[in-house]
Amino acid sequence: MDISDAILTTVKAAGGEIIGRTAIQKLIYFESIFGLVEANYKPHFYGPYSSDVSEGIQELTELDFLKEEIETSKTTGFLVPNDWRRYRYELDSDGDEVVSIINKDSKDEYDKIFKIVELCVKTVTIDVRILSWAAKVNLIRSNQGKPMTKDEIKSTAESFGWKITEPQFDNAIQLLKELEHCEISNG
Repeated sequence: MDISDAILTTVKAAGGEIIGRTAIQKLIYFESIFGLVEANYKPHFYGPYSSDVSEGIQELTELDFLKEEIETSKTTGFLVPNDWRRYRYELDSDGDEVVSIINKDSKDEYDKIFKIVELCVKTVTIDVRILSWAAKVNLIRSNQGKPMTKDEIKSTAESFGWKITEPQFDNAIQLLKELEHCEISNG
């Protein structure tokens, strides 16, 4: 599926709204590992990052298919640094119409994306931290192409500047196991 279509479908599957660019990045990453979306990912601070996905989000907001709201410490009242920002994305009516067309034209991929997102909602409530840890662990395992011990994964993570604690690793593995048992294949 096209990246823009996958982003819109992902937001729809999450209930029409997603908090955070990172959450969208990680959900699309998991969709890409099932072959549902072609996006190039590279290691980044919060785990695998795709400039293609970032550009897709920007394009969809410029086309008014996605509404972007920037939350700050002033708008939320949270006790966070003054330069803190969080992005909230919501489908608008035009975006919702496009998703209806995607559902008709690409029903199989649409359903599979819904299944992945719903699993992430059910398992980790789209907690961006857990999504990031799981994406990091998966990226490391898939790049090595061989079974790895927990210590080997953590050591490789450190080479990317990622520190993964024991509880973070356990949460990541739990989500990855759920995804592996999700019975989604592209073929």
